[in-house]
Amino acid sequence: MQRFAISSRRRARRRGLATAALALAATSLACERATSSAPIASRLAALGRPHLVLIVVDTLRPDWTTPYGQRPDTSPELARWAARGVVFEQARAQSSWTKTSMASLFTSLWPHTHGVVAPDDGLAAGARTVAELLAEAGYATCAVQTNGWLHPSFGFHQGFERYVFPTSGAAARLPKPMIWPHADRVVEEAARLIRGRDRARPLFLYLHFMDVHEYAAPREFKRFGSGARGDYLAAIRWVDDALERVRIELDRAGLLDQTIVILASDHGEAFGENGRQGHARNVLTAAVWVPLVIRFPFASDPIRIRAQVRNIDIAPTLLALAGAPQPPDLEGRSLLPLLAGANAQPPAATDRPSFASLETRLYADASIQRSVSDGSWLYARNAGADASPAELLFDRGVDPGENVNLIDLEPRAARRLRALLEAEITRTPRDGVRAAGVSIDPSIAERLRALGYLPQAPTPARAQRSEAVLEAHPAGDVGER
Repeated sequence: MQRFAISSRRRARRRGLATAALALAATSLACERATSSAPIASRLAALGRPHLVLIVVDTLRPDWTTPYGQRPDTSPELARWAARGVVFEQARAQSSWTKTSMASLFTSLWPHTHGVVAPDDGLAAGARTVAELLAEAGYATCAVQTNGWLHPSFGFHQGFERYVFPTSGAAARLPKPMIWPHADRVVEEAARLIRGRDRARPLFLYLHFMDVHEYAAPREFKRFGSGARGDYLAAIRWVDDALERVRIELDRAGLLDQTIVILASDHGEAFGENGRQGHARNVLTAAVWVPLVIRFPFASDPIRIRAQVRNIDIAPTLLALAGAPQPPDLEGRSLLPLLAGANAQPPAATDRPSFASLETRLYADASIQRSVSDGSWLYARNAGADASPAELLFDRGVDPGENVNLIDLEPRAARRLRALLEAEITRTPRDGVRAAGVSIDPSIAERLRALGYLPQAPTPARAQRSEAVLEAHPAGDVGER
């Protein structure tokens, strides 16, 4: 039986390699056409200091969006962005939980370096966020944030001159109220910030949408069937409509032809993969594979990058686009070299190893787990004496759904990936980045509790400390609006 399984797997591998070779040839030709007919690096450099917009659509798995092959058409606006920009086909987040993942995205540090892994962790004053670095480079920095884990009391506002956390507001278009502010409010506040920007400086604008996380959409977008899958696809279509309205606002303000837009997500979403539903249960591919699309402000042939990249690469890319200095201690790397022809090599030559970590059991069925992917293989280790199995190994070239654990059949790959992970998780956390024991604002805690994240109410002492934080950051500047 074992000999048959291995033989079948080898045949499948050969078929997969043949298919991959054809796909690679087509992709490489497309990339060569794009870079030869339009020298992207020089055109980006000619922009000087462009306006930068970072959009995070919470809980968005890429394969259910149009640029990644989903039909029916869930995301026509995002497809238009991809048609004049770059799609990174294999981007990975650093956790399947927002706080840890976004700490990595903002600081370009791995989870075991920044240490922001628990519900009451936050970013300390010693953390250096991409917003701070862009502000030092002369950018006006603004944000519309809607995820409770990124409330200003957790320190994620650092570097932003305006960090707006909207109230939910009227939701007449939605069949039921959302827990977090909905897409209309994000677009409304984004338009206000765009119109009221400091015109003497380039703009860095960060927007965070929570509608896909809540599977929420107005009735007119519910055209993808019933049940959780239909609701999730409807939410993608609804947020895509909001993306179109953001683009229109940038155009009305006369900024669009000088603005680079990056769309990303903090984590994916499982629909039965590895026996899980949702996210924050493990750090296998369904929960950490994310979309990453860059829209250029000029017409360009579309580029698709097959090499594996990471969310920690987003901050260095933003700094490179801004022409800003890059601190040497960032653990991510700019994505721009991949646009300059690196993708002409096979993806394995340019794949970037990616680590992910889930150190908090937010749900009863969650696994405390760490994983590493080298682009071809994924290795994961479960923590705890009762964790079974203790180790997982998947050959993603043959088994992209990660259904067959090869930990006992592929010892060489297991040793190599195990050593990669061990070297990462044994590093000493960096001093001054993590703030422990952060107070959770009572109103935010109530909403987190409604999602099952916080089983117990905060103590009165914590509530008092949280109110002090909000008083230090008045509405309309940092905090609620």
